[in-house]
This record gives sequence, structure tokens and C-alpha cells, in this order.
Amino acid sequence: MRILGQPLFFLIVFGLLLPQLDVFMVDYIEILVPGIIAMTAMLGAMRSVGGEIGISFDHDQEIRAHILLPLTMASLALEKIIYGMFQGVFSGLAVLVLAVFLFPETFTLTVTSLVVLLIIFMATGIIFGAMGLGIGSYFKPPEIMFEVMFLITMPMMFLGATFYPVDMIKEISIVLYYFTFAIPLTYVSESIRVFIAPETAGLSLLACIIGLVVSILVFIPIGIWGFKERAIK
Repeated sequence: MRILGQPLFFLIVFGLLLPQLDVFMVDYIEILVPGIIAMTAMLGAMRSVGGEIGISFDHDQEIRAHILLPLTMASLALEKIIYGMFQGVFSGLAVLVLAVFLFPETFTLTVTSLVVLLIIFMATGIIFGAMGLGIGSYFKPPEIMFEVMFLITMPMMFLGATFYPVDMIKEISIVLYYFTFAIPLTYVSESIRVFIAPETAGLSLLACIIGLVVSILVFIPIGIWGFKERAIK
């Protein structure tokens, strides 16, 4: 329920209630659902890894026992990132199933699209698990870490092509349009749109793949570095 609570109310209010009240277009749900799935996968991975690491280093001796194991720091850090990957997959898949249940006439899945979506969720978990690892390791105490995580996730939640396709923002603000490309969540939202609502996608699949790969290559080293620095101290 912790994972499904927020996205469930987003889907009910923005997908069912407001379109019936003619506040939003009925087909807005095709734009909204991929963004909600992406946002939930991001938060699931980032909070689980970042929160666990931050609290463990500050209060728990278990992480210190892990550090004393005959494993490299990089191996321990990768273990945490893999944990975040599973959290991302579980969170994204849970909301995807919920969306298909609530809007069966809008979203249909094939075996191929489901497999690709699972790969996207894995990439999402890796990216934001690594980001959470870096934040949880670098910022202390946990109260400060959670504040920093909040300050980082809020702009991504609202500006990472969550509630609109990225190409629609170009007519409003060219600066905001290019800023959106610096947010990893953008590529998650748009890649999900490609497979469950392709007519609403604002980026090509190739652009999404490039964005996801670059994000992985950037944030895994950052997460490992942050973990190593905190463990040494």
C-alpha cells in the first residue's frame, strides 16, 4: 500500500474523476499513466536505497559488519544498486497492473511490450537506486539526507515529462524544454509512453535509450563513489 497509495489516488482523481467533470480531456490518461508509472518506479528505488543507507550508516551496525566482509566496496555498493533495481521493477510493475485494471480499454499489453517495460523498469531502478545510494551516503544525518532527497525528487516529479510529453513544453518555454533533457526521469516517462501510448510519446525510442544509458553511466559511479567515501569515514 505504501507503493500504490499515491499513484492510486493520482489515477483515480486525474484519470477517472476530473475527465468526467470535463476538467481534463478523457484521453489525458494516456499521457498521465506512463508518467505516474515512471515516478513511482523512481521513488521506489531511490527512497528504498537512500533511506536504508542513510539510516544504516547513522544508527545500524549491520552496514558496518557488511563493510568488514571480504568484499570490495564497489561490490557492496553494486549490491545496494541491484536492490534498488528490484524495487524499481516491483514499483513500476505494480502501477502498470493497476493502470491496466482501471483502464482496460485504454491500455493493452503484448508479451513483447511487457518484456521491454520490465527492462525499462530495471534501468529505472539502477539509475535511481544509484542516485539514492549517492545521496544516502554523502548527506548526513538522515534528517538532512531526506530533505536533500525531497529537494531533488520534487523537480524531477513535476518536470520530468511526468504530466506531459516533453515536446509539448517547447512552445511554452525553450529553456524549460532543454532543462527537461537533463532530468533522467524524462527518458523513463517517454520510453514507457512509447510502448503503452505511442501516439503521445514526445521522444523517439532511440533518444530514450540514449538518455537511459547515459544516466546509468553517470549515476552508478557517483553512487559507488559516495558509498566508498562514507564507508571509509
